[in-house]
Amino acid sequence: MDEGAFEEAARHFRAAAREEPKDPERWLELAQAEMAAERPRRAREAYEHAALLRPRDARVRILIGFTWELERRYDDALVAYVQARALAPNDARTHRTLGTRLLRWGEFEQAVEPLARAVALAPEHAETWNALGLARYNAGDRSGAIRTFQQGTRRHPEHLGLRLGLAAVLVNMHRYPEALAAYDGIARGWPTFAAAHVGRALLLHELGRTREAEAAFARAAEVAADPRPYRARLAQYRRLLRAAPGGH
Repeated sequence: MDEGAFEEAARHFRAAAREEPKDPERWLELAQAEMAAERPRRAREAYEHAALLRPRDARVRILIGFTWELERRYDDALVAYVQARALAPNDARTHRTLGTRLLRWGEFEQAVEPLARAVALAPEHAETWNALGLARYNAGDRSGAIRTFQQGTRRHPEHLGLRLGLAAVLVNMHRYPEALAAYDGIARGWPTFAAAHVGRALLLHELGRTREAEAAFARAAEVAADPRPYRARLAQYRRLLRAAPGGH
């Protein structure tokens, strides 16, 4: 496996599984090799052998769901994830897996409940807060999305995605002063993140603070790894300012 010879590894693991058919680990090893060899149907067959030996193991059901997803059999994958959650209702991973898949598939309203449950069970998992915020926003609950991003950010102040999610929702709701405060925090925490300075610039412009907006565009060009697109945007903004009545 380490050398990338996945088909050969699968042959060895298959032989081991046949020699020890009642050992679920042999079937799990075989399934992993089949997945690495990009054979999800064979992997699923091996996972199903493991599931028979470990009927209460929710993790195996999740892995079966992954194989269905690889074959774009999303209804079958959903069944596997629902089964996993039923087997382990107090395991945040089962709720998180179900919720994130529903979110990915555009089933936003259905995604909210399992993601909220996952957050309640494991609030230390920052990405679940992010997924829940996105699900609530796309389900039409914008106030709930803001609360989720705010709560997640307070618990995980180092998580950039949560901060960006909060800023994006505030912008979309035209709550520009609050959005600017969110971008200010991002710029302080990630001073070389050029996009944060651009976000500040756009909001400052909306608020009529054009001098500060120009300085923010300039700061983006200063810190960017590739400053060329940011310099072009700065030049464009300066032309806009000159063309405006009373421009400089």
